[in-house]
This record gives sequence, structure tokens and C-alpha cells, in this order.
Amino acid sequence: MHDVDLEFFFDPVCPFCWVTAEWVRDVGRQRPLSVRWRPLSLRILNEPIGYETRPEGYPDAHQRGLEMLRVVAAVRQSRGPEAIGELYRAMGEAVWNAPAPPDATFEAVLAETARPRDLVAILDSVGLPAEFASAAEDGGWDEGLRAETEEAVERAGGGVGTPILSFDPPDGPALFGPVIDQVPSGDDALRLWDSVTTLARWPGFAELKRSVRAFPDTPLSAHLSGRATRVG
Repeated sequence: MHDVDLEFFFDPVCPFCWVTAEWVRDVGRQRPLSVRWRPLSLRILNEPIGYETRPEGYPDAHQRGLEMLRVVAAVRQSRGPEAIGELYRAMGEAVWNAPAPPDATFEAVLAETARPRDLVAILDSVGLPAEFASAAEDGGWDEGLRAETEEAVERAGGGVGTPILSFDPPDGPALFGPVIDQVPSGDDALRLWDSVTTLARWPGFAELKRSVRAFPDTPLSAHLSGRATRVG
């Protein structure tokens, strides 16, 4: 008997991860679903390939994600994994529910993503002490985050990013995605869930992909929503 039905590996600064997480939360409101939220750092994941071909703001944005995940790790060590779902929700809302910048460009959205957040306010919003915010500057958490990032990617076979959904962990199937641009709700959320879980559990299923995608629909990215992008 598994402790949880799903482990969801996340980085708070990934917009596609955020939309997928909101979908999983909606499914959890409609069906019995036990989710454990776990960190996957895009900053650590990108170290081997670097940022030379990425837009200028990417390293800073991913660094903000790493700082928030250090806080996640500190909270989890003290309060247990049960505290992380609401903490990630508050972090994601702080980033992706921020007002859209006046300049309707990807660079402007990226710059906003790279802006440091008020971690004390985020912690307070979910009833956690302000002292956890100091973990953001503590690189001592990175060894554990690196191991967890590698574990998540390995479960899905390597060469992937966020989100990773790991079913019946640790030995069940794991997938990168689904990568979606809008949060389905109600029956649509359940239909997508049933489709994804059917594929995940189908013996031998490996990949179903198209590279063209639309930028996620969030308040921060409202000006870009629906535009074709290859942002990961």
C-alpha cells in the first residue's frame, strides 16, 4: 500500500508547472487523491547545459526558484511533507497571480519572474514562522535538492524538466507533464486526468509530444497567453 497516489515535482517559477499543479488540485477536490509535493530545481537541472542560449533573465528567475525551494526544504524538515502543498500554492500565487507588467513582452514577464518575493509574507499567509525565510540564502540545502531533482528526472527516464508526475511512488510510472496552457476544471479536469493516468499506466508507453505550445494563462502572463512559445 503506497502512502500517496502521486508525487508532484515542482519549481515555483515554472509557469507550465503551475498550471498543471492547479489542474491536479482541481482533480483532488473532485476525487480521492493523495498528493505529495516535492521540489525539482530548474537552476540545478540547467547547470550541465548552461544558459548561453537562453534569454538574459533565465538564470535569475531560476535562482529565485532555487531560493524558494530551499525554504520548502527547511519547512519540510521541520513541519513534514504535509506542509508543502499549501506553501507551494502560496509561492506560486505570489509569482503567477502578480499583475501583468505594462510591457506586454516575454522579457518583461521573465523580469517579473526573476524578482525576489516577500518570503516572510508568503510564509505568514500559510501560518508558518518568518524565520524559515532565511533558508533562501542557505546553500546548505542544495545537496539535498540536487539529489531530489536527479531522482525525479531519473524516474521519468532523463532529459525532462517540470512538472514530473510520479504515480504510486516510488516504483510506479512517472511522466513529464502534461504541459498545458490553461487550467481545466470540472469534468474537463477529470477527462484529462483519466487520459494521462491511462497513458502512464499503459505497459510500454513512452512518449506523446508536440513542441509547439501556447504560453500559460496566468494573471502575470495575461498579455502572452495563447501565443506560441517554446519556453520550458
